[in-house]
Amino acid sequence: MADDTARSVPPENPPPPVAGENDDTRENTDRQRPAPRRSRRRAALIALVALLAVVAGVLVWILGPGDGREGSGSSIRDELARSAALLRGAPALHYTGTIKVKGQGKARLDLTVDNPGDALGTLTMPDDPALDYVGVDGKSFLRGSTEAWRSFGMEKKSQVLAEQPRLVAPGVFFRKDLGTALAPPALAKTLLFEDVPEQKITVGAPVTVGDHTCTPVHADGMTVCLGRRVEGGARFVDRVSFSGSTLVADIEALPRKAVDGFSRDFRSKLTMTRRAVNDQIDVTPQILHDYEGKCAPTACTFTARVTVTYLGASTAPEASKAVQVNYVWVIDRDGKPVTVGPRCSGAVLIKPGESTDLSCTATGSSVPAGGPASGAYHGEIHTSDVALTRAEYERLVRLAADNAEKVAALHDLPSPH
Repeated sequence: MADDTARSVPPENPPPPVAGENDDTRENTDRQRPAPRRSRRRAALIALVALLAVVAGVLVWILGPGDGREGSGSSIRDELARSAALLRGAPALHYTGTIKVKGQGKARLDLTVDNPGDALGTLTMPDDPALDYVGVDGKSFLRGSTEAWRSFGMEKKSQVLAEQPRLVAPGVFFRKDLGTALAPPALAKTLLFEDVPEQKITVGAPVTVGDHTCTPVHADGMTVCLGRRVEGGARFVDRVSFSGSTLVADIEALPRKAVDGFSRDFRSKLTMTRRAVNDQIDVTPQILHDYEGKCAPTACTFTARVTVTYLGASTAPEASKAVQVNYVWVIDRDGKPVTVGPRCSGAVLIKPGESTDLSCTATGSSVPAGGPASGAYHGEIHTSDVALTRAEYERLVRLAADNAEKVAALHDLPSPH
């Protein structure tokens, strides 16, 4: 049997109400007064949430974008967007690292690229001379000695390649045009990873670059390493590695003095493009009329058919673009050079797949009939394509001057903290 004395028994006579307090007022007051235990619990919960928010803020400030796990893409994107905005307005960037050369492994890269995409630098195989690189208006030009070309696997063609600078199409020597891909605005757009889902953007453990560390961010086979913060809160990109490590380079922001020096050097070295030839263009001359015997007492006319062939894809824009072909005739009679007419040298525009006939008349002194010298003429035509027509080169000169003014107007990047 339960002990009823242990139960709580309500008093038979409740305490009288306080003077001036009716039943309704007392009931409302009791209903509005919060339970003491519930108030303490709510206060503790609010304090805990505030503490977690502070801790999370500190961790983000220390660790940078994300925590290295999938699903942290939102904060990573924020950091990448700030870094991209920083790079977009950089006057020029300096890259040093390695680049994969088609069929030859990795070459050492030392390259400066300004904001519009003008580029100067060198490509070097270990312990060999360098190839000079000039990038302008989306085109890559290389120039080097016989030894330099030989080090890049061009043993058979090294002497010919060393004669003139070469226009190198993307995909032939390296996969992308370097000036186009590494111009600050282009690199900034790459950093946004617009086509990569957030859950596929991840962060790795910090790595050392120079005298500090940077945080690698991986996406779509590419890695960018976010380094120290600069004024304004963005993080500078210390290193970039493209898909398959085709290009891995440390990045440095140039001081104003170096930027001005680059602009001067670029305009002076642009002249090499005027003499460059295009490796994807083949020019074939065929002599139609040659004279091994007597032609005329004092004159002889030679004709050659010159054909231009584009060696790249037929769908490429260059496949239908007229090519400037420089030519010069050399004619002799009985082994001695003779005077040739004004049309025996010059330049002509020929579209790939088409031909043009070029003629030259040579004039020499008459020879006695039946004498020891029969007056036999022999002629040759020497041809060479050029990568840029005169009009195209002059346009690039004006473009380089305009770009130098644009770069001079850009602000230097802020200093790191």
